[in-house]
Amino acid sequence: MESYKLHLLRLARAERVEVPGTSLKAYPLLEAEERQGTAFYLLLEGELVIDLPEGRYLHLRKGEAARVTEPHRLLPVERAVLLEWG
Repeated sequence: MESYKLHLLRLARAERVEVPGTSLKAYPLLEAEERQGTAFYLLLEGELVIDLPEGRYLHLRKGEAARVTEPHRLLPVERAVLLEWG
């Protein structure tokens, strides 16, 4: 595969983008989503709460990242653009 460049944030603001040859995807998160597996998240834009079991949570702002290893729920506080790996 040849080298390439993506303006990931600009593309992901509009729709889900999967990076060829990787398990990376970026997308606008407009409403709450339930997740079961392990994932790494990097918040590219906006603000996000990751709701965890037992009343715990992670609060991410632009540029912050989290690795989550348990069932969780993604809750955008304001329009969020998220990079996900895993």
